[in-house]
Amino acid sequence: MKLKKCPISGSDDAFEFLNLGNVPLVNNLCATREESLNCKTFPLSVQLFRQSKLTCLTEIVNKDKLFLNYTYQSGVNKPFLDHCREMSVYLNEYIEFKAGQTVLDVGGNDGSLLIEFRKQYPDLNYVNIDASKSFIEINEKAGIAYINKFFDEDFVLEGKADLITSTNVFQHTLPIRSFVRGIYNNLKDDGIWCLEFPYLLTTLLNDNYDQVYHEHIFYYLLQNIINLLSQEKMTIFNVSFYDIHSGTLRVLSCKDTSDIRLTIDSSVASFLNLEKTLTEEYYKLWGERTYEKINKFRDFIAELSEQDASIACFGAAAKGCVFLNSCGLNYSTIKFIIDDTPFKQGKFVPGTGLEVVSRDVLKSEKIDYMIILAHNFKDYIMNSLKNQYKGKYIIMFPDIRVI
Repeated sequence: MKLKKCPISGSDDAFEFLNLGNVPLVNNLCATREESLNCKTFPLSVQLFRQSKLTCLTEIVNKDKLFLNYTYQSGVNKPFLDHCREMSVYLNEYIEFKAGQTVLDVGGNDGSLLIEFRKQYPDLNYVNIDASKSFIEINEKAGIAYINKFFDEDFVLEGKADLITSTNVFQHTLPIRSFVRGIYNNLKDDGIWCLEFPYLLTTLLNDNYDQVYHEHIFYYLLQNIINLLSQEKMTIFNVSFYDIHSGTLRVLSCKDTSDIRLTIDSSVASFLNLEKTLTEEYYKLWGERTYEKINKFRDFIAELSEQDASIACFGAAAKGCVFLNSCGLNYSTIKFIIDDTPFKQGKFVPGTGLEVVSRDVLKSEKIDYMIILAHNFKDYIMNSLKNQYKGKYIIMFPDIRVI
């Protein structure tokens, strides 16, 4: 399905500035190498709506194909758990948490965020709503109430929430207006919505084109969120930035009828001023620079391969699948991909023929170069491997670095 009209402005005036061709669904791991090499691919390109300055894909894949059997698991990333713990402390400055209050996490995956919150505030009610069937058992074992369905304006929570969190899920959502209405309908009058998403400004500045994949329908600036929420009777009162996921914006908002809206701080204006630097010409030049970098990345790995260097990867992340497919890298050049997620191991990354294995493989395999595909966690990954791996690391973003 083509996305022809902006969901914020209603305008159809847009231009494409990046086209990565046909790419497989990055989180749909394959059972065999043959299946991986012959999996279905879908167009992957990005456009900018001129009036609203909203960036999004040009074509959308059916959500059931993307999310019903989802393989990304939040809890395997310790930096993300640390981030969740920090969020629980941060939000305590705005909410006086009391026994019996309800926290709803939209798209809560394996329940990691709510589990970290519960360590700080054990007497709250925690509810996770997520479309994937992959995490039902994990949440049940953790004692987190799990509602397996897509979130929209028709969802009704039994008793409204004091806090609603949604981290790295809003950009996956096509009916964004229905999503916001669902937040409004299920939030108490004095409640807070904590929204986090990869920040487009830093995605562009760091040349992270690997953030572009079919699950990520929208690529947000703060101005986009302000415009949308203002149309749905909500106000943003605080904004903060975090390095996680190559640059994340945390946005706190409330209903227009809440007294909290009177406490809007200077952080909102500060980020809006930064976004004024983005022009149409910048987007077009960024797309051109991305094509140049893809060719440079491909040539660099080919040169190492010609020198008979043994190359592997770490992190069977979605962004890694985009990188490998856009550069045409596969099992003929790279030996395998290490990942700590148990149910990814033994499967194959779409389009590459590369098997996902555990780090135990390093006991028997000598690797000269390790490409860190999950580069947003590169420091943590390198530190965790210091006693298992003695070769060199390759970081591809924003530019090639050998460590």
